[in-house]
Amino acid sequence: MSTQPPETFIKSEHFILSNRNFRILFYSSLFIINLFQAWRTELFDDEAYYWVCSRFLDWGYFDHPPMIALLIRIGSFIFPSELGVRISSVILSTISIYLLEKLIKPENQKLFYSIILSILMLQLGGIVAVPDIPLFFFTVLFFIVYKKFIEDAGIIQILSISVVIALLIYSKYHGVLVVLFTLLSNHKLLTKPATYIVILFSFLLLIPHFLWQIEHDYPSIQYQLFERVSPPYRLSFTSDFILGQLLMAGPLIGWLIIWAAFKYKTVTTIDKTMLYMLVGFYVLFFISSFFTRTEVNWTIPIIVPLVYLAYNYLKNDPKKSEWIYRLLPFTLIILIALRVFMMMDISIVKFIPKDEFHQNKSWAAEIKKEAGGLPVIFTNSYQRASKYWFYSGDTAFSLNTYKYRRSGYNFWPLEKQLQKKTVFLVGSEHAEFMNSFISTPRLNHASTKIDSFHSYSQISISNSSELVLKSNSLKCSLKISYPSDISKWTFSEDTKLMMIIYPTDKSKPILVNTPYIVDGSRNEIIIDLKLPVLTYAEYIIRWGISNSFAEPTINSRAYKLQNLNPSR
Repeated sequence: MSTQPPETFIKSEHFILSNRNFRILFYSSLFIINLFQAWRTELFDDEAYYWVCSRFLDWGYFDHPPMIALLIRIGSFIFPSELGVRISSVILSTISIYLLEKLIKPENQKLFYSIILSILMLQLGGIVAVPDIPLFFFTVLFFIVYKKFIEDAGIIQILSISVVIALLIYSKYHGVLVVLFTLLSNHKLLTKPATYIVILFSFLLLIPHFLWQIEHDYPSIQYQLFERVSPPYRLSFTSDFILGQLLMAGPLIGWLIIWAAFKYKTVTTIDKTMLYMLVGFYVLFFISSFFTRTEVNWTIPIIVPLVYLAYNYLKNDPKKSEWIYRLLPFTLIILIALRVFMMMDISIVKFIPKDEFHQNKSWAAEIKKEAGGLPVIFTNSYQRASKYWFYSGDTAFSLNTYKYRRSGYNFWPLEKQLQKKTVFLVGSEHAEFMNSFISTPRLNHASTKIDSFHSYSQISISNSSELVLKSNSLKCSLKISYPSDISKWTFSEDTKLMMIIYPTDKSKPILVNTPYIVDGSRNEIIIDLKLPVLTYAEYIIRWGISNSFAEPTINSRAYKLQNLNPSR
């Protein structure tokens, strides 16, 4: 005799729809709506940057692992448009929700789908080509294989969870936290040999990425832990984090979903892991909000425990569940309005201070016209360079000076192609050394033409000793690494080593000219500098190289400078 439950039906006066058919209708409708929006919505700034990453496939990138670049490369091969950039994200986000349903096995489909439709990130976030989408997908997949692993740690389960862990981390470094909170929730795992085999296999699968980090002087680690620039703490950092988490969980019902998730009494090992992960992410990033601006999407993996725990609580509380149903129509109205706004340039709606969705094509066309056929270089904006490249069809370069930070453009073979050429330099609206002005419907820019361009951001400089300042005197040795074709680059007496000192209070950097010339041949320089009087006991410094315009590039990671004689 069959043990399967009888087929249930969703009924109305005009139709009878089985659960299976309703499931097909739900997922097909969600996929088609997201597919259409992915096609009709212009790229966000970061999406354009990841698209450029996809043109230089590698085992790692400056600020992210390689998964999103690979997915965009595959999609763009099929559709050379916004749809190609996003189609992998649309597919993965739809499959993620389906796998989450398979994990939860909801008896009450109406409640499950209502929760899914109420969560902002699962709707609007489902179309964007960002690392959070594969991270979310592999987080759901992780719990599916983890459930099987704790039931039977056979070779198939060991291999499966090892591969998923590696793919989690290849998607975004936050995937490490999913694994960490899982281990904390189930100490028995540490007594099982299978756990250490999983760790070993996962490590082996990640070796190509580790080798890339070593080869490039650990740029992702340096950026995530030391180079990410944030202004001094403001109360809004923490309040924005709290509000952002409420909105991510649902613009109207997020409070109830979060409350229900914490109210659920855990029973199984999976329940406990879900709760540990939910608490762990919230606590960790709440604490981080007191030190830096914390972005809403950093907690994207907690959508899995939020839906899992909230559903399991609300299914037994009809009164609370009723609020989900009552507010769902209003949530859908908000989501529809946001979807329409993202796809259409509605001039009367100008409440978003940084609109990345509209007028990108006309913006790129205007800059291309002003450039008059010259190669375009953007200063201090990897996002604008990437978006110009996508919408103009012309290769662009981002030159990162000491006022900004490094990016993938510091590693890709683009800079050498611009040496000695006449170029069109585009900066922010108030760039001091640029003598022309470009006005576009989207952004205003300063600009200038350089007849013979030279820059050296691909040269890497590193300290070989601790930086200690004694009586305003600094002595240390520097190692210089050049691109393989450095003999083809041009140097002059003006190609000088620069020292950039960043005060710990986030005030204006101090630029120190040095007498040392970078000539493409010396791999080590012993420096002896007299620095200006410094106020604080500790600073951050970077090394740069002067170029054919006013601002030196960033050529090193951040280093700490200990000042033994602060002036205070």
